[in-house]
Order: sequence, then structure tokens, then C-alpha cells
Amino acid sequence: MYILLSIAALYILFFVTGGRSRRMKSRIRKTMAYENVTVIPEDAKTEGFIPLEDDEIGEYVTESKSFFIKEFEIESENVDEKMSYLAVFPKNYDANKKYPGLFLLHGLRDIGHDWIAKARLLDHYELLLEEKKIGSMIIILPNSGYNSESWYSDFKKKENKRYETYFVEELIPDVKSRFNVSNLGISGFSMGGYGAFKLGLKHLELFQVIGSFAGAISLVRLSINKRVTRVVKFIYLPEFLFKSEDKERFITIFGSWGREIMKEDPYTLIKYLDKAEQQGKNFYLSVGAEDKEPYLMVHQWVDMIGRIKRFNFTFQGRIYKGETHTWSYVAKDLGNFLKYSWSNLK
Repeated sequence: MYILLSIAALYILFFVTGGRSRRMKSRIRKTMAYENVTVIPEDAKTEGFIPLEDDEIGEYVTESKSFFIKEFEIESENVDEKMSYLAVFPKNYDANKKYPGLFLLHGLRDIGHDWIAKARLLDHYELLLEEKKIGSMIIILPNSGYNSESWYSDFKKKENKRYETYFVEELIPDVKSRFNVSNLGISGFSMGGYGAFKLGLKHLELFQVIGSFAGAISLVRLSINKRVTRVVKFIYLPEFLFKSEDKERFITIFGSWGREIMKEDPYTLIKYLDKAEQQGKNFYLSVGAEDKEPYLMVHQWVDMIGRIKRFNFTFQGRIYKGETHTWSYVAKDLGNFLKYSWSNLK
């Protein structure tokens, strides 16, 4: 009986309220006009170079003119697989000096090295250093685990898949044991944007900068209309309703109970931030203006910008006209994020 009631409620949520807001175009225009939001035209130049396309990507990079890139492995007690990450650190690294630390999380079915190969991290980093727009940082590129599909989360329906716990209790301490890092920032692309905001908001004491490149930062937006979030927490979502592989995995990770899903939703989490605890925190959100289907990333960006502004948090928003959900778009924006991170972490 309860399942039948849940199905009836889902029918109302999906088909009666609709999955798209008819007012979204006007909301996007309104958001683009905010003082802290920058609109980047299609022909805008990047930080001094043109990002390469995927078919132009070369061999695996292990070092550069200014940095070492080294891979580290962790025998985790929280997940039943060997975890790894890349560390980008200056060749003149001084163990007696404190460095800002920046974690960049990759997206679904990507890897940590994509920040180097596809987002042109080293190109941006070296150029900004040469121009003295930033200083040296320790940049960490974790591999998410679970064949790059962990959502940086503790799974609700699988044992030994506690990726959030691994990140907080094992990865960060491992980085701190190897490098003298002080203030920390975190950001990510797509699923990584979700991970960055979720980890950042749930562990606010750890990070001064929390960012997202086209992040899945509103779980409700992935399936249903955000206007019904108050109802979602009372709903049970049976697995047979979800045909696609990605949505089945969503249930495996986050569970079927709406109230449990809401506990992992950045858009919901930010509503309950302690105003004293968020002092000194800096939020960064960027997106491509055409990043609409299938996961409504620009809609999620509008939702989160609106909520952050409503609570008067410190933020910077950027929206790139003509851009969709690609690493090429991330490459255009990465230099700006590095400058934003340095200015708030140094």
C-alpha cells in the first residue's frame, strides 16, 4: 500500500508539477545581472592560451617546468579498493613553508589527471605564476574510486564503499602528512562539483574556498522539480522506477528514502549553515549557459546562486555564453578559479 502511495506521489511530482520551470529563462537573466556574477561572451579570451580539444591531448604528463606531479596510493580502511591521488607541487617546495592546498575533484567516469590533460591545469598555473597573479600552492587531484563513479559519498546500499569518510579521514590527513599545507580549498567539475560542495558544506571547518564547475549541486534537480523539495523528504523511491544505469546507481549510493537523499543535497545543506561558521568562507560557482540537458546544470547554478545570495554568503558566479558540459569549458574558467582561490587562501 505504501509503495502504491509513493508511486502516486511520484506521478504528481513528475507529471503534474513538471520537471522544468517556465520562469527559468527570466531567472537566468535575473541571476546574470547580480553584482557578483560575471557573464563571459562566447568570443572571450582565456588566460593567454587556447585550450586543446580532446583529440589533441598528448601523453601522460609526469612533470613540468615548474612542478612535480607525483602519484600517491592509500590502503583505505573505508573502501575495499586501493585509492590514489596526484599531487602537483613546486620544484622548489620548502617543507618549512606553509602552502595553500587545493583539491580538484573530477567528474563522472573521468580521472584526476584530466585536470592536467583536459583542463590545462599546468598551463594555467605556470602562466599565472609567471605573471605573479598567484603564488605557489599544493594542488591535489584525487581519483574518486568505484570506477570513477563514487559521487564522493558513503554508499547507502553497498558495504565498504565509504568514499566521503575516506576523503575526510584518510585522504586529507595523508596529504597533510606529506605536504605542509595550511588553508584548504576544494572544487570540482560535474559530479566533482557535487562532491566539492557536499564535502565542503558538511565539513565547513576544513575549507575556506568551496567551488563548482557545472556541478550537480542540487540532487533534486537531477530528477524532479525543486519546488517540491519539502515533499520529497517524505517519499520512498523504489528502484524499479529508474530505468537508466545512472539513476539506478543514484539509488544505490543515496538510498530510496527522500529524507536521506536530502541530507546529502548541497542545495538543502546550505540552508542550514551556521552563520557564524560560514564567516570567512568563499563560494565559487561557474557554468556554461547552454548546459541544460540532460541534468539541468545551469538550472542548478541558478538555484544555488539564489540561495547563497539570499543568505548573504560571500561568492563569485560566472556563466559562459555558448558553453556546454565539457572539459574545454572548464579549461576556460580554471585560471580565474586559481586566482580566486589564491586570493582567499594565501
